[in-house]
Amino acid sequence: MLDFCGVERERLRASWVSSAEAPEFVEEVNSFIDALKKLGPSPLKAKIAEKTKNTEKIETTEKIETEKIETGQIGVS
Repeated sequence: MLDFCGVERERLRASWVSSAEAPEFVEEVNSFIDALKKLGPSPLKAKIAEKTKNTEKIETTEKIETEKIETGQIGVS
């Protein structure tokens, strides 16, 4: 499923650590953080930014068209 979404499998990790194993938990979390840092920014971040930019362009265009209609600059059929 992650591959389908464009996310590397290494960005998800599951591990079982007992509540009595605090040092092991800390090591697991730190290890995962290091792995994520090596991977760099999420590829989804760029995709979300691009979609947001496109959505803002569409909303701006629609707002301009609405204002033109409301001010009579464009006739409505």
